[in-house]
Amino acid sequence: MSSRGHLHSHTHVSSRNAPSGSARPLSPSTASHAGRENIPLRAQHPESTQLNVSTLPSRAHLNEAAHMLVVQENGLRVPFGDLWKAQRTVVIFIRHFWCALCQDYLQSIKKEVDHAALYRSGIRLIFVGCGSHALLKSYRHIFDMPYQMYTDPTARLYDLLGMTRTHRAAGHLHADTVSSDEGKYVKHGPVSGLAMVVRNALKVVMPPWEKGGDVTQLGGEFVLGPGLTCAYAHRMRNTRSHAPILDVLAAA
Repeated sequence: MSSRGHLHSHTHVSSRNAPSGSARPLSPSTASHAGRENIPLRAQHPESTQLNVSTLPSRAHLNEAAHMLVVQENGLRVPFGDLWKAQRTVVIFIRHFWCALCQDYLQSIKKEVDHAALYRSGIRLIFVGCGSHALLKSYRHIFDMPYQMYTDPTARLYDLLGMTRTHRAAGHLHADTVSSDEGKYVKHGPVSGLAMVVRNALKVVMPPWEKGGDVTQLGGEFVLGPGLTCAYAHRMRNTRSHAPILDVLAAA
């Protein structure tokens, strides 16, 4: 999106891993209905690809990522590349489904983005988590936005695209580790954030026994497609450093 003016709105629109395969040219999916999700959470995984905050992934990494599988709400696995090979797509990787800071970030997206204008622009927006697919439907209902959510339970996709983990699971950092331009979307402290997460979980009946994902995982934002292209990359440096959504959309 070249202009922020068409994206900002205070009018809300109600909503209407498997291991990677061998590198090969992106092709139509043959695995969209390959079976329901039966992937161990956070299985043995490689160390994250060493990339800085904004390094664009290489074509080889995009090709490998395109053939990794993510899981839909209904448990069916689809190649990640099928989500963005045909059109420009903003992909938001959240930390985990119980993260109060990420819930604040999604609320900022709901408030700041003109969803109808985004739809008209032909740009797709999707979210990816790293917990159980059984949480996807209820988590999506918290925010009532017209965007699809998927999950990568092994987090191998996070690793491949260079997203890292933090030693701080709770989300509150020492003041000198957070720059002044980070975390402006955060509206809750540790106690009020926990209360919000519990309140939201009760409201949408999120099953508390399901895995929310690795609490040390950091996320990021990417603008992918069409084809094996990446126009924008941002990887979180700490638990409150998602990129401002209007900055991400401006690069799309």
